[in-house]
Amino acid sequence: MSLKVYNGFKVNLHSLDEVADLSAELRTQAAGVARLVIAKEVLRRAVRYVDQTTLMSDKPYFSAISKLSDVVTNLEKAAQNCKLTLAVLERAIRDAGKEQPDELTTLSLMLDCINDVTSRLDIESTTTGIRSSPLRQAIYSVSEDILEANRSRSRLPALDVEAELWVFREASEGGCRYFAMLHADNRDMYHALSDHPSLTPMPYWSSPDPPDNLYREEWSARSALWKQLLGDAGIPAQNCTTFSLCGYYGLSLFSENGTLSEPAILSYLGEIDISVEARADYWARRQWSNRRFRDLNEKMGTQVPFSQIFKIIDEAKDADVSLEKSQIEAVLPKITADSLITRPCA
Repeated sequence: MSLKVYNGFKVNLHSLDEVADLSAELRTQAAGVARLVIAKEVLRRAVRYVDQTTLMSDKPYFSAISKLSDVVTNLEKAAQNCKLTLAVLERAIRDAGKEQPDELTTLSLMLDCINDVTSRLDIESTTTGIRSSPLRQAIYSVSEDILEANRSRSRLPALDVEAELWVFREASEGGCRYFAMLHADNRDMYHALSDHPSLTPMPYWSSPDPPDNLYREEWSARSALWKQLLGDAGIPAQNCTTFSLCGYYGLSLFSENGTLSEPAILSYLGEIDISVEARADYWARRQWSNRRFRDLNEKMGTQVPFSQIFKIIDEAKDADVSLEKSQIEAVLPKITADSLITRPCA
């Protein structure tokens, strides 16, 4: 059986009570990370609403992005639907006691990558007829995305702050030892929680060659241990105690007496790069990508393959956009907390 436990840890504690205390510490820490992750996403959108309003009013410096936006949206929805179907298939295979094919793991990772790429593109349609502050508009946008994700049971990589600790107990004559698997799809969340001093990384994957820092005997012993902890079926949920560290709270993390606290979100403004240079670079590369996509679409006359879309995205990272960037820099406004609260969106 192919075994992969990339998120495995040794828990440096000696009782379940201590493990429960650890989960409480991690839960408090996770809430702080969740606030940071969600606030940064809201603020990024708010800043881009300000930029869109400026750039769309100055056409020479900004080409329409509706076609690319539609394609990216369709790509994201298709990946989310495939992910739901894949989850049903994986559950059926587990229930039947069969081994999961490696191809399913590869497909799952590929779909996660698609969702991650499309979420980072963050292409918003132009808002018309609504005059509200950029921050309020961003809050509404994030709220809608969270509600839709909950309804469709799909993932939002940019806002996914869920985290769980799966704890395994190994009993022996010398006492109990504890091991764990940490599940957190958000990179910031995973790195923050995995740095806890009570957790020592102990990953394993099926390979005869151990990492450079381990002897072959240690690697073999680690393989035997994880196979024992996971059981014959290799299903963690059947052999562990699950501690929920962070739920899909969304914007409720910023509520005070049931009312959303905009100042609390604005307090994270220093956590994102709002410099004119960085924002101009972002928009210049999006403009470059859109131009390439439009040319390719006209040339092919059919739906552009996903492989070509990813190729354009990769090429945009290294493209020379110095001219577009300098033109955009000349018109972008300086971002302040006041501008996010008071400046109306077109």
